Amino acid sequence: MLTISLRCSGYGWSVCRHEAALFSQLPLQQAIELARVVARDEHRRSRQPIRVEMAGARSQVVLACFAATDADQRLPST
Repeated sequence: MLTISLRCSGYGWSVCRHEAALFSQLPLQQAIELARVVARDEHRRSRQPIRVEMAGARSQVVLACFAATDADQRLPST
């Protein structure tokens, strides 16, 4: 599962994929909205499960989840 994460710095929030920041220096609301758009677009292209998360006080907080459906996981018939 691919994870798009939100990370906070002294300059605002970053939208990250793996360790790379895709967008940075954003207010929290804008970062959440942008991360969801990025995740939705990636899910539409790849059909792979993707989630958006950010660090909470005790664990990761999942903000969005785009899961593959059963139809997406079936192999084409031959």
